[in-house]
Amino acid sequence: MISKQRTGSLILPGLRRLLRLAVAIVALLALAPVAPAAPVTESRQLISDSDQKLTVEVKSWLGLGKLAPGCFEGLVPLEFTVVNGGTSEAVITVRCGAGYGTLVTAPRTQIVAPPGSTVRSTVYVGKGPFGQAPGVEYYASGMLMINASPGLGPRREIECVLYQTWQPVGTATTATGVPSPSRTVEVHRRVLTPAAGKRLLELQPGFSSDLTQSEIDPAAAPEDWRGWSTLREFVLTDDDWTAMPTPARRAMLEWIALGGHTILLTADTDGERLDRLGLPARQADGHRRVGAGEIIPLADSALRPPPPDAPQADEFAGVIERPAGWLDLPWSSAGLGRSAGFGERDLPVAAILVFLGLLATIAGPVNIMLFAGRGRPSRIFWTTPVISLIATAFLLGLMFFRDGVGGAGARRTLVLLDPDRNTMAVLQEQFSRTGILLGRSFPIREPSWMLPQLIDSAGISTNGMSRSAGSFVEVNDDRRTGDWFSSRSDQAFTLQAVRPGRGRIEVLGPPDAPEVLSSVDVPLARLFFLDDDGRWWKTGPLDAGERRRLEPIGEGELPDWSSFVSGASPPFTRAFARLAKARGYAWAEAAVPRKVAIATLDAIRWTSDAAWFVGPVVRAEGR
Repeated sequence: MISKQRTGSLILPGLRRLLRLAVAIVALLALAPVAPAAPVTESRQLISDSDQKLTVEVKSWLGLGKLAPGCFEGLVPLEFTVVNGGTSEAVITVRCGAGYGTLVTAPRTQIVAPPGSTVRSTVYVGKGPFGQAPGVEYYASGMLMINASPGLGPRREIECVLYQTWQPVGTATTATGVPSPSRTVEVHRRVLTPAAGKRLLELQPGFSSDLTQSEIDPAAAPEDWRGWSTLREFVLTDDDWTAMPTPARRAMLEWIALGGHTILLTADTDGERLDRLGLPARQADGHRRVGAGEIIPLADSALRPPPPDAPQADEFAGVIERPAGWLDLPWSSAGLGRSAGFGERDLPVAAILVFLGLLATIAGPVNIMLFAGRGRPSRIFWTTPVISLIATAFLLGLMFFRDGVGGAGARRTLVLLDPDRNTMAVLQEQFSRTGILLGRSFPIREPSWMLPQLIDSAGISTNGMSRSAGSFVEVNDDRRTGDWFSSRSDQAFTLQAVRPGRGRIEVLGPPDAPEVLSSVDVPLARLFFLDDDGRWWKTGPLDAGERRRLEPIGEGELPDWSSFVSGASPPFTRAFARLAKARGYAWAEAAVPRKVAIATLDAIRWTSDAAWFVGPVVRAEGR
């Protein structure tokens, strides 16, 4: 028999070995890199009808069941593929709704698939701006619930509902779980390619977080800039850039022109090598700008792991400079309305109370005692409706003479010229106050996206958590209808569009006596130019094809842009922050702003309307 002392001597060393093994395993797990978030690009089969030989699939590169956390306000593309192997035409109707906290531009689109055909169609679902709850910073993610309606036959209906979820972000906590006021973590929500995620993991183990990162498939990148519009930042590698199809790359550059921010992870940042990759040209200050956005090449050597006690939770902190207004709240149009002379919409309470008192007196005692009295009680059956009709006509007449027909508003437009790609990116914000509208729908004259914004004077909560989404419908990309505009109300919108255009500003002659030539097809009231040496020049007015000499000016002679920029929407804020001091750029004010703006409801009269062009000049030596 083995003694207890001998047994203990055998067991203790074994326990010690197990304990050391456990400690080693824990240490290895702690040092192991954290895997990035699972890819969100997803496809789903909605209909599979063997009798009708009909299948419908949907795919989104930004996710379906879980949208990428890097999605801000913008459009989420849904790519529908309809395979109709039957003998009758199939019609798929797509309808969209909104969940709590989300504003959806609801398409009502019909996808028609003839017999024996395969049809692909992209439907854009609008995602509203994220908000902020009182005292806590939040960001909004979401999910798309897509279901096909039951029933037989070639006509089916698909409902897409975009639900919003809110998750806290931004404040570090102590070991006890109490928010720490001394250390704030700046969290940037971004999307990246799997190759970029792998490279970042190799360079900075443990960088990734399910809360802030999303991987999307670059092979599924859309070929329309609207499919990129909900992104704020995109991270990819130089191999991703090279492998991306030309239409998708062009769409990405158009999104960048509207203010997108792209980080290109590359082995080195040699200028000639990057030029051979087809990146936008490097400008005088070293930036590779496109419109209001930029592509930032980032070498592997720049991504060194931060110290363990560094307060930033961002692997790019200190390496790149992000524009102002990066994490912004929804824009309030109150400043734009006030600058155009629109005060608070007053409600004539006293007049309404007097009117209601008179109506009650006439429809009640006067009607019973005078009109229907003295043995004529049956008259009340026609005197009461007549009194109501007269009161209604009086109210309509009062609204007509007080508010008028149509509406008035303020609008400002910023056009970002991109002469290298012959495009113009358009940023626009507007405020309008309507009277009586005889029609509320209006045609979509160009591919664009339009987002309703908060209005302080309407009593809508500015925290983004309680707001009326309304019904904002885009019918087959042809017409906008619903609650975009309504009678006797205030409304505000931000809009974006990308147009083809060969308009550019050319600078000719020697640096000390430059001349300018405009090929923009809109007359320019005045033009200002900041040359490579930091000197300002001006001229104007200037018509298309006209050549004029530039005059030197000091910064004190520059226009007062405060009315154009003050209280501007986030896209404007970011654009001005990036381009205000960019050398080699020209700023030109349009003499006829309505020819530049993205058109909406024709019944609105724009009492305050301004439009500016901005873009790099084209050097035309020897002319």
